[in-house]
Amino acid sequence: MSGGPVAARWDAEYREGRYVAEPPLPFVGEVVATLRAHPEALAGVGLYVGCGNGRNYLPLVDAGLNLHGLDISGEALDQLAARRPELAPRLTRADFRDLAFDRAFDYLVAIQVFQHGVEVDASAYFAQAAAALRPGGLLFVRVNAATTEVYFGHTVVERNPFGGLTVRYSDGPKAGLCVHFYSADELRDLTRDQFRLLAGPREVVTRRAPPKTGTWAQWEAVLQKRRVD
Repeated sequence: MSGGPVAARWDAEYREGRYVAEPPLPFVGEVVATLRAHPEALAGVGLYVGCGNGRNYLPLVDAGLNLHGLDISGEALDQLAARRPELAPRLTRADFRDLAFDRAFDYLVAIQVFQHGVEVDASAYFAQAAAALRPGGLLFVRVNAATTEVYFGHTVVERNPFGGLTVRYSDGPKAGLCVHFYSADELRDLTRDQFRLLAGPREVVTRRAPPKTGTWAQWEAVLQKRRVD
């Protein structure tokens, strides 16, 4: 899913006002509360993967986090830097999976990002998250749940034994793109070797506002990278 076409699609979404008027997700509060309960991580440096134009990133920075932002969309980062010029040095345009890190982060936030692409991308996201974190570092993740009632036209292109699936949208804002929907068992399998669960996975179900129908479900989880014995 990396490369020019995907970045261009997200650039267009942000130009059309994506997330500008939307409040931060409640999960942001859990990120802050968890970090305050882990002073070693809170005192360190974090990375927000898919920071966009700041909907959830800015409340975290305003809570006192030393948080770098990463996104594939240059338009989103330009909007964010225009709103808060002092944060521009912390922002990087790149695909998370392509980065080589010259430091280990103390925590990593990924909200509705590790779902973009197919099943192999899902594995790559979590492997890269483990590579980016120091032992004992925290991972905050929110991803699509397989119980979602997918609204826009789509084709299911993958299913796995854990109950996860990937769809390719045929219409809507993600037309032509693949998006993965996880089961709880799949999340546990992907993370058990490198991480231990601190909280979740907890399923958050949201009913769509009319005229849209059905529900959208997300897993939220807090994980800690296993320490080396």
